[in-house]
Amino acid sequence: MNAVWDAVLRLFGEYGASQANLTLIEYNPQRNYVVIGCSHKALEKVRASIASITRIDEIPARFHVVGVSGTLRALHSKIST
Repeated sequence: MNAVWDAVLRLFGEYGASQANLTLIEYNPQRNYVVIGCSHKALEKVRASIASITRIDEIPARFHVVGVSGTLRALHSKIST
């Protein structure tokens, strides 16, 4: 989450980060995925920020947005198929 917060701050500043309302919902290191909640108004900013992450603690990293949904139930059904 720190990498995501840092990316939002770097691209959109403190005001943009305050609008994002980022929340860690689920993290599964075995399956290599994370579910992040954000404001629907800041979705495009958060997606752009996630795409800009290339390193975490000097280790190369990549993120891919697999799905976006308005509810967790719909999101889980999208990613489980």
